[in-house]
Amino acid sequence: MSKTCNKTAKKLNLKILMKTEKNVKSDLTLDAPVVRKVQSSDFDSLKTTPGLLEQLKDAPSTQWEIDISSCRLPYSFYNVPCQILAKNLLGKVLVRKLENGAILKGKIVETEGYLGLEDKASHTYQGKVTPRNIPMYMAPGTIYVYFTYGMYHCFNISSQEEGSAVLIRALEPLEGIELMRDHRSCKPYAKVQKKLSKELKEHELCNGPSKVCMAMKLEKKHSKYSLCDWKELWIEEDPTQEVVKKIIECKRIGIDKVGQEWADKPLRYYIYDHKCVSKKDKLAESIQFPQYKN
Repeated sequence: MSKTCNKTAKKLNLKILMKTEKNVKSDLTLDAPVVRKVQSSDFDSLKTTPGLLEQLKDAPSTQWEIDISSCRLPYSFYNVPCQILAKNLLGKVLVRKLENGAILKGKIVETEGYLGLEDKASHTYQGKVTPRNIPMYMAPGTIYVYFTYGMYHCFNISSQEEGSAVLIRALEPLEGIELMRDHRSCKPYAKVQKKLSKELKEHELCNGPSKVCMAMKLEKKHSKYSLCDWKELWIEEDPTQEVVKKIIECKRIGIDKVGQEWADKPLRYYIYDHKCVSKKDKLAESIQFPQYKN
């Protein structure tokens, strides 16, 4: 295809997207998940879309929703560089409201940053746009859940830079622990787990990115919602107001194939000596906190 044809196709896609968003806004109702009405196919030729991806509000409609809306972290919390968000999320509380009204809570203890277009380990490296990674280009605080290894999910949160997001790697279970245990025993996960869910200790329920999604019941269908206003998932301050002071910065996990430069970058963050961390980096710990070395 010629360059002229390519430019024409991109302009046409842009017009389709803008027209779609206009129609979505005109048909808005308070409870409608309107972000989903913008089809991923509209983005196929687009490399930069921040202005077109402003999220529509899912406004609180009950007293309970009004109360919790004052607890959740605001848009400004997420509208920061990826590495800052990844560290700031440590110690915050992820809250999941299930369809039956049950509440699950877990303190975030481990994260990884994916810096977007320059990051060889990022799904958006070199500006790649696919139906799967669109949430990474959306407004800060957008949920990105992707499917991996044919059966697992990973939960991410978009940040300020184009195409960047933070992976939530581990939680400390706080509330709804028995429900989390039940979720871990659901098919198809039960067939491949090394331990039965009833044998899992509390710190093993959410000590890994796929385990977080299993325990909290997060799937691909939850992508594109905003943590700033969606009624089924949000993040709060830790009610104990405990300040996270000891943060380990180390290499990310499972990305060796991208090359040494990006595989070695210290973009994984976790709370030092926390038992719910998926995998501790003893070398990084001994260097960053030598006074605590055993």
